[in-house]
Amino acid sequence: MRKRAKKIDKFNDIVMNSPKYAPQSLQDLAKLSECEKSIINLSRNENPFDIPENIKEIFFEKVRQVSLNRYPELTSENIRQKIADFFNSYFDLTNVGLTRDLTKENIAVGNGSDELISYLIRIFPGNEVIICTPTFEMYEFYSSLNGLKIKNCPLNQEFEIEDIHKEITEKTGLVFICSPNNPTGNLQPEEEILKILETGVPVVLDEAYADFSKTSMIKYISQYPNLVILRTFSKAFGLAGIRAGVLIANQEIVSQLMRIESPYSFNILTEKMLETMLENYNTVLDNIEYIIEERTFLSSQLKGYALKSNANFILLDLGSLTDMKGITSNMAYKYFLQNGIIVRRYDNVPRVENKIRITVGTREENRRFLACFRKMKDDVTAI
Repeated sequence: MRKRAKKIDKFNDIVMNSPKYAPQSLQDLAKLSECEKSIINLSRNENPFDIPENIKEIFFEKVRQVSLNRYPELTSENIRQKIADFFNSYFDLTNVGLTRDLTKENIAVGNGSDELISYLIRIFPGNEVIICTPTFEMYEFYSSLNGLKIKNCPLNQEFEIEDIHKEITEKTGLVFICSPNNPTGNLQPEEEILKILETGVPVVLDEAYADFSKTSMIKYISQYPNLVILRTFSKAFGLAGIRAGVLIANQEIVSQLMRIESPYSFNILTEKMLETMLENYNTVLDNIEYIIEERTFLSSQLKGYALKSNANFILLDLGSLTDMKGITSNMAYKYFLQNGIIVRRYDNVPRVENKIRITVGTREENRRFLACFRKMKDDVTAI
């Protein structure tokens, strides 16, 4: 009889000690039955609008014309050039004085910006990464996974970076900044970012939500060779299911990143979907305007609770007014869940313990949330 193989019980300590990324909202969503999944999910900062059917048909036709038994381009040169051409004109819509000099050599693509973050961690020297909390959890996740030390420089009382350039040492390999910041929603001061860039340390500026603020620091790419900008097609473009992230930087950074990026990493379906959206992006602009209007509407209705947001989500402070006294974020989360709405709460995250984050949805979804919010206030004693 063949001997049974011994069970593997030893793994990399870094991996074993890394917490699994599993937000409570995702766990609760997975438990819901199919009929219950019609509830409103305002926890993931997704675009509330799917791609229109006519644009999907254009995509389907493009797919019909490619051979799926063949690998895609080795380094995605075709779509990288199209992204560069698009951004050269797209950013002009909201930024004055942008130069039109991006080429494919300034662009890298990945399966979501998360993948690009995991590569960026590895290409710069230094064993320390500066992260300004509270912010996007994946910066710390990938840094820790690669054995780097985390230097936490907390945001100030307005949730803005302040004097981070003074924290940089010879050990600093990378500085992560999210603007608009997730989960707080606010833009980071441009002058403070420029101070950090002046030190020469690599700065990764995550602009995942910048479409909703109509700002970008893309204009500084040619001036600061240490600036790396991350963008995504998951939010404003409504392609969260496609998983497409974009990195914009000087040619040398892109070249170094592509040394370690997996070959054929950008699949042909994603490429054709992006190509389709870049050719039909007017619907994206319309959706951005709609979401900004709804954000303004929600903020006005939630005055006193809502932090100022330049993103497609709003952070609510449940401890800001006395009429919410006693309601914790955990209690609010459960209350909304019982009423068919999923919001995002943050367990054990300093500075946002008693806050919840909501995605800006459609007017119908937003009205339903507001009605539930008001009811929760009236039902304080019952919660």
